[in-house]
Amino acid sequence: MAQHDYDIANGTGAAVRTDLNNVLDAVVSQNSGGSAPSTTFSYQQWADTSAGLLKIRNGANNAWVTVGTLDAANLGLATLASPNLSGNPTAPTPSSGDNDTSIATTAFVKALVDSAVATAVGNLTDAQMPQGSVLQVINTAWGAYQETTSGSMVGSPLTASITPSSASNKILVQFHVNCQNYGSSTFAAVATTVFRGSGLNTNLSGTNLAAGIQGHSNTTSAFGYSNAAIGSNNSSDTMLSASHLDSPNSTSSVAYTVAFRRADSSGNARLGGRGVYSTMTLMEIKG
Repeated sequence: MAQHDYDIANGTGAAVRTDLNNVLDAVVSQNSGGSAPSTTFSYQQWADTSAGLLKIRNGANNAWVTVGTLDAANLGLATLASPNLSGNPTAPTPSSGDNDTSIATTAFVKALVDSAVATAVGNLTDAQMPQGSVLQVINTAWGAYQETTSGSMVGSPLTASITPSSASNKILVQFHVNCQNYGSSTFAAVATTVFRGSGLNTNLSGTNLAAGIQGHSNTTSAFGYSNAAIGSNNSSDTMLSASHLDSPNSTSSVAYTVAFRRADSSGNARLGGRGVYSTMTLMEIKG
């Protein structure tokens, strides 16, 4: 270990030679020592033996900068070829859209992935959506009421239309209606269903989606019946809900209409009213 002030003092030949040898010892040993050299110069190296580090003086000659670890291969620094990094190495984040040999940081990758996902999800077409996805929703509400004495299904003003984006898609039809029957000689009930079609009252036409359902002695199919009160001239007032997954096989506008009838041979069937809204929802489901 040797350090020197790098100033050769005047003296005898032997003294000058000793001083020169001490300077050379300081040079070849990188000014090694357990403490910093007392005389320093800009970019001077110092082998700090107490910390086991090689240090270099900064350009302003006011601080030491650590270069690496003494007695370690390559001073413990990463090699240019296939470096084995540890800890949390960092690098500058390339600008968005950069396409060269720059290192892609986690910030760069995250921004790229977030943008790609947002673009993909935002630009998915109906055809690219997975099966079972809801592609569109149509809601309608009706606050009035309508009556009939018909024993066959008649159309109500509760209707809505939807245009499927593909003939293979399905339409989930849901309705929630208020029902009342009064003046029946035996029991009071209202049968409700939904038609793929349209028309008010007896002008109703289309396909009864409850076809094949037998819920009452009357053969007209229905999705539900309001609660019946047994006895003469009784009445019932209740909410009915039903749903059906329809396959219209169409890409044209498809209308759906809630229909109803009285469930007995007498009395009046009423749909809606009572200060509540009856509703119908149509959902296009990817097939």
